[in-house]
Amino acid sequence: MKTNYFIKECEYSNKFNDWQMKEIRIGFYEDHLTMEQIKVYARPEFSWMQMRQIREGFEDGLTMEQVNIYAKPEFTEQQMFQIREGFVNNLTIEQVKFYADSRFTSSQMFEIRFGLEDGLTIEEVKLYAKFRFDYDKMKQIRLFINDNKSSINNLKFIINLNF
Repeated sequence: MKTNYFIKECEYSNKFNDWQMKEIRIGFYEDHLTMEQIKVYARPEFSWMQMRQIREGFEDGLTMEQVNIYAKPEFTEQQMFQIREGFVNNLTIEQVKFYADSRFTSSQMFEIRFGLEDGLTIEEVKLYAKFRFDYDKMKQIRLFINDNKSSINNLKFIINLNF
């Protein structure tokens, strides 16, 4: 009963287009999300593509805390995807929050996420996670760090011994 009422309320408000309404319906009827979950994304300020990223996060089993990190209108759907993928690929909340910044493009977020998923520490990723670096420059630095990780760790050890 609550479901039908909520859907009718959304339809009659004229705040949602057909594509947005489709995402709301999918959440109820196909994904069997809770009302609380659907209310996270059933907001007119989200495009239908942003709604889909939020809905798919719940579908993937993400927690409310995880989804709330990217369920913000300032993120594009591509940025939301990169944040969601971090959680899907078992990054911690701390790691995901590190790159969940709308000033990073989705391509920059990918390079940061990929570095973390590849085993780089946040400290190592900080070397290239700069807004001023485009994703290609980030990739070059990430690959350099990966290729020279043992040398970098030896240098850190030597520096710590001498200072």
